[in-house]
Amino acid sequence: MIRLQRAVFFMEEEPACPADSKPLMLKAVLSCPILFWMSNQLLADGVQRFFLACDDRFAEEARKCFPAEAAVTVSNRHSDLLAFLDTEEQVAVLPRSAIPMAEAGAGFAYAAPGRELREVWKNKMTNSVSGAELLPGWLPVYSQTIIDELEPILRERAKAPSTENE
Repeated sequence: MIRLQRAVFFMEEEPACPADSKPLMLKAVLSCPILFWMSNQLLADGVQRFFLACDDRFAEEARKCFPAEAAVTVSNRHSDLLAFLDTEEQVAVLPRSAIPMAEAGAGFAYAAPGRELREVWKNKMTNSVSGAELLPGWLPVYSQTIIDELEPILRERAKAPSTENE
């Protein structure tokens, strides 16, 4: 099991996002933004520091998805990302919106030592990192349709603990 210390999120949608809309990561699932679900799961897994690659127009709303005391850097500057990665600690990389779901197999989320990511990303942003390990438990969200399909499942799961106690 990988012991994660840091996480990097890429809010990839913003260039295509119309001025009157917001990225999927900030869209709500059961009244909480997807980014809130993502950050809460990683906090529970022991992640202590976060970097969110995000356009400035979404920075304030994105920061609100983390507890006030959380160590979070929200930036769209490559130099800030490289500075964050100047560590040997394991860094989780979530290249798009995702919902934590235990049954989701290893897929698009991965982890690697920060300095290895830094070296690879100095000149080219790529997911081709030789020492990376795939992380299970993350279901990628590609559209509002997927959000709509997930809500009933997550609503039932949210109800499950309270019905067991009745």
